Amino acid sequence: MEKARKEIEEFLGRNWRKAFEMWFCCMLSMGKKIQDVIPRDIRTGLPFSLLYEIGIDCGRRAGKWLTEEFHLENKDIREKVQYSNAFFTCSGAGEIEFLKENGKRILRFKNGTFLAKQMGRTGMKVCYYMAGFIAGVTEEFVKREFVAEEIHCLSQGDEHCDFLVTPKS
Repeated sequence: MEKARKEIEEFLGRNWRKAFEMWFCCMLSMGKKIQDVIPRDIRTGLPFSLLYEIGIDCGRRAGKWLTEEFHLENKDIREKVQYSNAFFTCSGAGEIEFLKENGKRILRFKNGTFLAKQMGRTGMKVCYYMAGFIAGVTEEFVKREFVAEEIHCLSQGDEHCDFLVTPKS
């Protein structure tokens, strides 16, 4: 047991991103299975709304973790966003940039999210979990509810994954 533990710790120290991607792929498999098992109901949006809601909870947790670990409690929203963007980029989830189109703020994952890249071309949007995650982390930072809607998706055939983030009315 000790030999295996030491080997794994050394591997993770050198290859943490590979391990992170493996766990992310496990989460992706879970989401795919949910989509396969739960019938798509046009009225409720299931399973997509379920993946979105799971993403919100995970985003809130990540926002709280970032705030606590990096002492962001008294920082302004711009600095909090810089930390969350660095987390997304460094963890391999995707490289983020912000755009303004027709007066609306768009959060773009350049060349797609990790999820969309793994899913490949499906002809439809697939980043429901990520949309929820974005809404959740934004809620944690701003302390009010938000909605994130994916408006472009790599899996749908778009060049990037773009999300419109707006306050919940």
